[in-house]
Amino acid sequence: MTTTADPLAPFAARAIAHMNGDHADAVLAYARGLAGLTWAEAATLTGLDAAGLDLHVTGSGRTEHVRVPFDQPLTDAAQLRPTLVALAQRARIGGADLAFVTAPEPHRDRETPERLFNAIATRRSFGLKELAPDPIPLDLVGRMLEAANWAPSHGKTEPWRFVVFSGAARRIVGDAFGAAFRLLNPDEPEGCPGERAQRERVWQAPVWIALGMEPNPKMPEWEELIAFGSAVQNAQLMASALGLASKWTSGGCATHAHVAEVVGFAPSTRLLGFLYVGLPAGAWPAGKRQPLAPKVRWISEVGDGAPE
Repeated sequence: MTTTADPLAPFAARAIAHMNGDHADAVLAYARGLAGLTWAEAATLTGLDAAGLDLHVTGSGRTEHVRVPFDQPLTDAAQLRPTLVALAQRARIGGADLAFVTAPEPHRDRETPERLFNAIATRRSFGLKELAPDPIPLDLVGRMLEAANWAPSHGKTEPWRFVVFSGAARRIVGDAFGAAFRLLNPDEPEGCPGERAQRERVWQAPVWIALGMEPNPKMPEWEELIAFGSAVQNAQLMASALGLASKWTSGGCATHAHVAEVVGFAPSTRLLGFLYVGLPAGAWPAGKRQPLAPKVRWISEVGDGAPE
């Protein structure tokens, strides 16, 4: 009788040490969100093979050893990292306190519609050269993402996922952009101007927000995309109201699968680019639109607008 060697065997001990040392929060999430041990206070990864992982869990005076199987047995060591990332995301959802955030009471007065219209009409997208290099308070970014979280979504799927990079952590994004450029342009020499530009552009904005869409397979993708776009629009409207400059960038490097993996999105999460945020370097830019009238037909009676 022959047995198939476990493809993870040569790497399991190192992976276990890495997870316990650098990702203890994810290991605890596995116990709470995947194994259902909501009482868990600490968890240690004790075993790892192609079919799943083993945990030693303690909390509330209890101890338990539990097995968490993978959805499908892994056939290659390269599958391990994205599988663990996906499990962590699922675990955090499963183990989270699902109490809903309550919307504030509506505040309406004679000035509210005009203020809202002003925020919409003055929203602008800023090029990186139009941003000041100064850092911005991250609590303002939090306000932007809170606004994003109130976007409409069919079925209340809330498909938006965000990862915020600031300070020295922007190097993670820059290195990922540079690597993506090399993957997209394999004939270009290492360290070429295009690669350097991708690595260095992250330093022109103090905050970069990775934009991920986690679609619900029960919903048409176009509906999830519209919901996601509405979330980003909400974030940009709040940025504008706070006096912050922003832009949704979605070029080849900003949406590359390698970058999605680096920022920690699960394979099921689609990277749709980055929203960078900063202070405007100069005056707020003016805007213009073509008149609304040619784009609208008003129909109030039967027969109005019908072809003759």
